[in-house]
Amino acid sequence: MSLDYIDEITHEPRLLFTEPWDPIVVRRGDALGLLALTNTFAETIAPGLSNRVRDGRWVTILAWCLVRSQQVFHASGSRSVSTRAEQNRRYAWLRPLELMWCARAMALAEDDWRERPLLGRRRVQPWYEDYKNRPYCADRFGMSVDQFRAYRQTGTYGAYRVAFRKWPEMTIGGDGWTPGPATTKLAKWLDVRLGSARPEWHLHASGGNDEGISIRSAKIGRGDECRWWLQNWTNFDSGGSRADETLPRPRDEFEVLPEVDLLHPIVFGDLGGKRRHKAAVEIAKCSAKDHIGICRHLGRIFRDEEPAIALLPHFSRLADAGIAAMQVIAKSLGGKSQVSLSEAASSSSAGRVCEELYAAARDWPIGGDLSLRHIETAHRFANAIPSADPIECFTALLHHHELYGGGLRWFVLRNGHVEPRLPPSATVSGYRFRLWSLCRLATQCGVIRDMPDGLLEEDEELVEEA
Repeated sequence: MSLDYIDEITHEPRLLFTEPWDPIVVRRGDALGLLALTNTFAETIAPGLSNRVRDGRWVTILAWCLVRSQQVFHASGSRSVSTRAEQNRRYAWLRPLELMWCARAMALAEDDWRERPLLGRRRVQPWYEDYKNRPYCADRFGMSVDQFRAYRQTGTYGAYRVAFRKWPEMTIGGDGWTPGPATTKLAKWLDVRLGSARPEWHLHASGGNDEGISIRSAKIGRGDECRWWLQNWTNFDSGGSRADETLPRPRDEFEVLPEVDLLHPIVFGDLGGKRRHKAAVEIAKCSAKDHIGICRHLGRIFRDEEPAIALLPHFSRLADAGIAAMQVIAKSLGGKSQVSLSEAASSSSAGRVCEELYAAARDWPIGGDLSLRHIETAHRFANAIPSADPIECFTALLHHHELYGGGLRWFVLRNGHVEPRLPPSATVSGYRFRLWSLCRLATQCGVIRDMPDGLLEEDEELVEEA
């Protein structure tokens, strides 16, 4: 859809559909307005990480992509990444590689590629199935214009960019774009294992020489970077004797990665890495069987270093109770255009979730003297829940959600009826503190032996939806 022209008679803007409307799958966002405080807790426990970092192998793959795309970026005549426009040009050379690696995993992991973290797979799969019949036809890898543009945030590099900015020696000056020594080492490791499946030019060959990239070709490719990569890395979906060592790992695999000697000092070597290391080891020691139990353990362990961390289990309980109540309302809606508040409040689970939410709100230490950034958001939410009565509880919850929720609203309360604002298929986003991501990396780097029992189910909330 685009703004096409101004109507000459009414002088009003006219909106024309210039392509099929292909809606983007959306997340339900920061439903309770607690994300900033969640990130404050998460940064205390696992600094320099994000919940979207799901697999250490993707760190290696993206390192290779960053180095390879840097070569073409330079050959095309670009150098600086100081402005937003320059960063967009830089990312235009990186994005096709992310999506080609997604297709590569589909081709070589036929039995279980759906179990691997492949952001964008729902669009790439039909594109790749047609690829053999139309070689070099990129068509944005099956994505709409909006989806392709949004992939910078929703895609794999968007998920791991914090690591490339904050982990030691990943990018020069932490700019997120220019490969540093650690990224270069990982890229070399993967390039060797790609063997005959790697691009024809050497990993560090400069543009213009016999072993490098054609400068003329790279300059012509500007603006059509997807097609350029498909024409210049034609064997991206080829295998080899060590092909599986190059692919993203299945979500339920927690084995030490073969590149561990390179990854471990990156993930756990600096000051922030030592905090991540300590947290992972403590979580592994904990015998808790659920997320709240792990939060209680971390609250006890780190309270001497960070007194405010003692609030972690209270906050986790409050946030989880709020999301559970939101989900009960969502379930009562189903696919209907609206449902009365009294009907939503009469569901079999409404009484139970409202009792827990009210208890969690009363348990939150509103009068405490601990200072913590964004703590007022939890105070506000706890104060908003007046009763365990489902009608009163849901009314207060819906008002809080509409006034203070971040991102897209799930639904709104209008004249005693709950009206949906998102499709039922939209992804639910809870509040988590990077614990699954941290422990997955810790198992892959040999810091802990197994994924802790209390976190085994958490990954189900973060299945790829792009």
